Amino acid sequence: MKRISIATLLLAATLSSCSLDILPENAQTYNNSFDKEAGVNAATATIEYFINIYAPNNNTFTTVGIFADTLQDDMEVRRWNPRRIIGQNESWKELYDIIFSSNVIVDNIHRTKDLTDDRRNHYLGQAEFGLGFCYFLLAQRFDDAVITENSYVIKEYATSSRMDVINTAIDHATKAFNMLPTYDKLRKMDGTPITNRQTASKGTCAALLAHLYAWKGSIIELLKLEGNAQEAYTKSMEYSTMLINKQVGDYSLCSTPEELCQCFSAPEKTNPEAIFSFFYDKARSGQTFSPNRVAEGFVSWPVDETQTLADIASRPRFKLYKETISKLYPDAGDLRRTAFFYKFDTNHTYGGHNYAIPYKFRTAVLDPDQISQSGKLYRSINADYVYWRLADFYLLRAECAAKLGNDAQAIADLNVIRNRAGATAYPSANDTKGLRKSIFREREREFIAENDARYADIIRNNYIKEELTGKFTTLTLSDMRGGALGLPLPTDAKTDKDGNPINKVIRQKTYWQRYE
Repeated sequence: MKRISIATLLLAATLSSCSLDILPENAQTYNNSFDKEAGVNAATATIEYFINIYAPNNNTFTTVGIFADTLQDDMEVRRWNPRRIIGQNESWKELYDIIFSSNVIVDNIHRTKDLTDDRRNHYLGQAEFGLGFCYFLLAQRFDDAVITENSYVIKEYATSSRMDVINTAIDHATKAFNMLPTYDKLRKMDGTPITNRQTASKGTCAALLAHLYAWKGSIIELLKLEGNAQEAYTKSMEYSTMLINKQVGDYSLCSTPEELCQCFSAPEKTNPEAIFSFFYDKARSGQTFSPNRVAEGFVSWPVDETQTLADIASRPRFKLYKETISKLYPDAGDLRRTAFFYKFDTNHTYGGHNYAIPYKFRTAVLDPDQISQSGKLYRSINADYVYWRLADFYLLRAECAAKLGNDAQAIADLNVIRNRAGATAYPSANDTKGLRKSIFREREREFIAENDARYADIIRNNYIKEELTGKFTTLTLSDMRGGALGLPLPTDAKTDKDGNPINKVIRQKTYWQRYE
């Protein structure tokens, strides 16, 4: 019998899944790898590792949607210049690596001997979450995408519609939700508790489903597709309610914005608000960085001790002006002004600009450096990437409630977040654009310089022409239906590295065909 290790299987994924031409393996080759729990445990750990390093890679839509006054680079991406977007050829390979690796577990866990039902559900649940999460990201980033049957059917796949991709994500996320316990009951193979918030739990799956249904309803409305958007919004609210009411885990809001920032800045401590996080394993090597590339893009003095205020004009990728932040937080009593920004009441002026300096993430990993004047070398912020936290779901429930005409619920949820911040409750004198826009602005205030969600927030609320720039302002319904809001089909889905065809049935989306 041919022996094959888990590492070999997953290496095969990374080498071949980008083109969806994974080599078939005789089922016998999996026997030894999945014969014992240690094998499936190793495969599951690899999925978590892939999610950690691949899922945060969302540079294009971070660039497009980020709330910032100036960007150091990529302004043509921000303007959605079609030839620039085509030219950068962003791949979906990494997400399909996770999908393949997850399917390997789903397809082969029956080979594992003496596995209890709880352990089987744990491993299957992690794999199903990996599938649901990746198809969700594909739906958000690429619209139409390939839905593979499993890890062993080898054929040329065409893309499936965005709604089919969303529904596939919902199916997998629902399976994971039904299999997994709340986070406090998650256990390692040796029976010890799992304390990080990256391993999927019932709460993580509820968060995924809340976002999936909100996305589904929004896309149905935005693109005028067949389907019941109201039903999708209702389902999203149900899953958000589970999180808020502690039905799927004991999550709670930090008491103040200051406490939230302290939790962000001390990842070794438990953040009561965190539902799903990408763990920063800074001890793995001297070359590891925080998974939160968004927050990293705002870092300057004083978090980076090797910089001075003068460096702010050239060093951070994203910059904010104090005037902009004063307008975003018009209520002088809003505690986020002084918690989220370093000494906000003090001017930080250089080169004619008065900067607001993000300060949610206050600690850094500094390595010794004998060459530098400071004796230190900045490596990274010292922070996990808290991808979903409880405040998100108060505001997501508010958003869906407002779309359903349930203003009382929407206002109540919006004001939970405002009250935590010490801001004036809705409606206030500053709420001049209506309830839905106030909820959107509250998301900006709450998640600024923290995550990559703003582009998706804009799409969900159809603020494309108001909040985006460049080509976005001229897109028609036909353009959007043709894939204009997502990335073009990557080259490596059609050809290998030498330009040889590997998939003759897959087709570029109609919007992007005119620019190829």
